[in-house]
Amino acid sequence: MSRAARLLLTVLVTLAAVAVFPSTASAAERTVTYTVSTRGAVAGDLGHFTAIAREVLTDPRGWSLGGTVAFEQVGSGSDFDLILAAPSVIAAASPGCSAQWSCRVGRSVYINDERWRFGTSSWPHGLAAYQRYVIQHEVGHWVGIPHTDCPSAGRTAWVMQQQSISLQGCLANVYPVLEERAAAGQRLGVSVAWSPVEQQYRALGGPGGFMGPPITWEHPTAGVGRYQSYAGGYGGGGIYWHPSLGAHEVYGDIYERWGALGAEHGVMGFPLTGERATEGVGRYQSFAGWWGVGGIYWRADLGAHEVYGDIYKRWSALDAEHGVLGFPLTGERATVGQGRYQTFTGRFGESGIYWRPDLGAHEVYGAIYRRWASLGAEHGVLGYPVSGEYDVDGGRRSDFEGGYIRWDRATNTTEVVTGG
Repeated sequence: MSRAARLLLTVLVTLAAVAVFPSTASAAERTVTYTVSTRGAVAGDLGHFTAIAREVLTDPRGWSLGGTVAFEQVGSGSDFDLILAAPSVIAAASPGCSAQWSCRVGRSVYINDERWRFGTSSWPHGLAAYQRYVIQHEVGHWVGIPHTDCPSAGRTAWVMQQQSISLQGCLANVYPVLEERAAAGQRLGVSVAWSPVEQQYRALGGPGGFMGPPITWEHPTAGVGRYQSYAGGYGGGGIYWHPSLGAHEVYGDIYERWGALGAEHGVMGFPLTGERATEGVGRYQSFAGWWGVGGIYWRADLGAHEVYGDIYKRWSALDAEHGVLGFPLTGERATVGQGRYQTFTGRFGESGIYWRPDLGAHEVYGAIYRRWASLGAEHGVLGYPVSGEYDVDGGRRSDFEGGYIRWDRATNTTEVVTGG
């Protein structure tokens, strides 16, 4: 199962984990006041209702638009009234209202007490998530955002979709999507304080771009960063932000390989760049890495493979995929004596870089590589390389623990000398 598919299966679970994230806005541009009260025979707890309302209205993912709108509860004279009301009160409030649902009439935002306490069978994702959704939805009407339908099956529902009636094939969602927040900013006459992840997503075309619609909300990760996952990106992807690295997208086969390595928690760490083209046929992306900068490199006929640590440094010194070793054929692997190695396509056929803690990383390629491999490579009589390939009179040479191999340019033959 792909990482994107796993995320689609878990997104509804994450909706119930309501976390309030710090706003990126420096100051509010507008203050909106509201009162909280009950009306009619109400069984719901007003204190709990008030606390949830405060949490929802101050969450930067909601109508506070990242902090540019400050919602302030007052005793009277408010911009709107948030009312936990008996169903009969709501039914009598307006011909367009029903005892079955919540409703907004002018500056009165009615939340149905029965639904508040028990939810609805059309929303099977927990009462806590439903309570937050219904406040967002009805306050959204006061903001001036109309109802909408599910944009397409499998996508995140807009908060102004009547999700408590039917999800219409969409994924349940508690908070306004980017388009709704942008519309709210226009209605309220304020800017939207987009997070760094949202800024990058918008720069990539938003839901209509190659990353596609979001399938999770923005979440904290690895103690310092943030991320959000998306349905598109050639099989799924995400945008990951680190305070010292910025926000970068990861998608497609590179995303899959990075995810298999533990994503931002793994050996490759957070992305340093977005995905880029190379050599006319390949793609690559750089990552911060546990052992310094590394990368994942992809070519259609080879797939995606990581290069990192001392092997990456040596490969980069040889001009990486542009150089004599070419694209990676494998990821880094363990071998004898606490060693590591990685194979590459090679300008002169398959090649490799071999590393051991006491010897460092050295490349072997071409005719010398083939001869060394025929002798058992690092497992054989010559052992590990202790140098890269270098020029000698009439040819090239590589040194090994147990001797050396010399290639003769005139005869295109190799000579093996053991014992130093």
